[in-house]
Amino acid sequence: MGRKVVLTTILCLILAWPASGSISKQNATASPLSGFMPQTLAAAPTFALADSCLVRNDLGAYWKIDHWLFGAELYKAYQDPSQSCPAPYPFSVQNVNMMLFVNKLCTLFVSVDVEGLDLSTPSCPAPGNLLTISQEYGLVINPPSGGGLYQISVPLDSPATVNGPYFVGFYFSNYIDTLAGVSLVTDSLPALCTAYNIWDTTIGFIDLCRNDYYSFPGRLILFSSGTPGGSGTTEPVPSITLLKPGVNEIISGPATLWGLENAGSKIISYVQFDRKSGLTWTEIGRDSDGTRALRNGVNASGTGDGYAYAWDYSTLTEGTYWLKAAVYDTLGRSAVDSHQVVIDPTPPDLAMTKPLFMDTLCLPVKLQVTTADENVSQVKFEWKAAPLNYNISITNLNQAGYGDVNHNATDGNHASSGEFGDYYCGPVAGAEAIKYWFDKGFIYGMREGSSYISIDTVVERLAANMHTRANKGTYDDLFYGGMVQYFLTHGNDQKIDMVRRPDYQTLRNLFQEKELFVILAVSGTPGLYLAVTGISGLSDIQGRYAVTVSNPLTGTALSSYVRNYNSGSQFYYNGVWHDIDAIFTLMGYSFTVTRTLIGIDYSGADGWSYDWNSASLTGDSLYFITATATDATGRTGISTNLARYRCQVYANGDYNGDGLVNIGDALVLINYIYKRNSAPLGGANRADANCSGTIDLSDIIYVIKYIYGQGDAPCR
Repeated sequence: MGRKVVLTTILCLILAWPASGSISKQNATASPLSGFMPQTLAAAPTFALADSCLVRNDLGAYWKIDHWLFGAELYKAYQDPSQSCPAPYPFSVQNVNMMLFVNKLCTLFVSVDVEGLDLSTPSCPAPGNLLTISQEYGLVINPPSGGGLYQISVPLDSPATVNGPYFVGFYFSNYIDTLAGVSLVTDSLPALCTAYNIWDTTIGFIDLCRNDYYSFPGRLILFSSGTPGGSGTTEPVPSITLLKPGVNEIISGPATLWGLENAGSKIISYVQFDRKSGLTWTEIGRDSDGTRALRNGVNASGTGDGYAYAWDYSTLTEGTYWLKAAVYDTLGRSAVDSHQVVIDPTPPDLAMTKPLFMDTLCLPVKLQVTTADENVSQVKFEWKAAPLNYNISITNLNQAGYGDVNHNATDGNHASSGEFGDYYCGPVAGAEAIKYWFDKGFIYGMREGSSYISIDTVVERLAANMHTRANKGTYDDLFYGGMVQYFLTHGNDQKIDMVRRPDYQTLRNLFQEKELFVILAVSGTPGLYLAVTGISGLSDIQGRYAVTVSNPLTGTALSSYVRNYNSGSQFYYNGVWHDIDAIFTLMGYSFTVTRTLIGIDYSGADGWSYDWNSASLTGDSLYFITATATDATGRTGISTNLARYRCQVYANGDYNGDGLVNIGDALVLINYIYKRNSAPLGGANRADANCSGTIDLSDIIYVIKYIYGQGDAPCR
């Protein structure tokens, strides 16, 4: 049967097989299977319930179908729980299984889904509306000589509850090496309207047991499992991923341990973090509160960092350690994840003391930094121009173009219509980042196998990885973990990092100086993920910094403000200041920033510094001054400050550069000290009006007394 059915959501965009694919399908052959026992290969921890039930529509493995499966294609199989499960409905579908025969070592990237029925032809059901979809998994299969029979089991991120028969889908996203000989498996009894395949949208779904290419001699072994009678509310076995610190990460400075509970269980007791440097694990700490902000562009985000723990490792010796995250639920079930990291309690971290942020420089000047690392061998100083207006070009995406349910992806997929587009700010921001770095030559984020994929496909892939549909929004840990998982299955030439509660200086350094792609995670109503596309100027009289972001609710650029607030920063959106809980940074692995060398200090005997005497700088312009320290082990630390190059001598106490010393200068001090606004012209050190060595309220009082003739002139 050559029925053409409109593809559901993400799958309608990713199945584009070259013309030769149809010809290859005609070379399929069937060989009998005997003497092979299937080995179960689970893509991830699965739902383990005593009352679970298998839903199968086959008689067991009999034929292997060679030269048919080439990848970038989708399979569907009809399921009827009433044939094998007592009192089945409502039935909770929780896992999808497919049997394959594999000859040689190969890697498969797979995901699964559940769909309702299309009964346009009542006597011949076909796949219908999408009910749920899993994230993508990468599976490495290494069979013995002569090949092996495998039952691939993939859990759904969110179970689908049905009240009648349904279809399950199994999708292979990558092209599969034909030499690996990955073969489909069928039983010995063909039956129409039970199994479908699609690899080309112009061909549409074909019935595997009757088509123009090769009619299968039996029914496809593709089946599901779940719980009958509505018992699917039982929570899944927990699963954990240690997100931060990452594998082999070098830890210096503050460290937060961060775990992602993957199964979505609602009965987690706690997550425990441990370390090991010898043979014994030592507990670091535990977190029993997994509360976290959900950002979906519609509702209030809530608060919380998920399962996280601040790690004080200052008493440990420098070296390599194993870290472990273990999750425990109220039923006594647990799971662990572990990997190695490197810690340095005295890393080559730097604090730049000259210039400070927004100091005014005039050459010659002595650049100065401090570090607690006793093993620093050199400090390199560099500069880089910092234009007042800095913008990047990205593809702005409107989230309402995604999350389709009714098979019309262009109708504005709003939550009020039962679709998911309104919740897609996370996948949209991630896809914008992947496309940005793709345009810079980091191409694998938009490739699958030997073909390129559309940005629409990337959005839906990320939505599956981030569980955006199931949660009606995206959590930070799932955003981070979903991006990591996506990169691992798409060439791994991009990477992600995160900074919690940044101030404006950190945001600007990462975005403009390091040239990273920056995504704001803002809380409040609504919570949002916003890709930063530009910054403009310095702070205004209210202490605001102009920024431009990509607005996922409109698919257009949005000009607004960031301000420093409560040791962090906020973003102004829809007339309200929203806390910036975190920023995610994305970059290509081999990307480097171009800076101009000032000089290198090879000895810290008199402090780490460098006398900067000359450079081709433009007057009254901004520059990033960067210091990079390298220690004896080759590790580095970096510090960057933004400074103004302006050769002008200011009168003592003239902090706004108007040539006078009056109440306006006192206001500059007040705004700098208490509102974290711009420093006095000529440098932040000028704010020490009484030369006490500290900058505080006493300097404000000192200046005010002078203005009213009751004290001495400021010393700077």
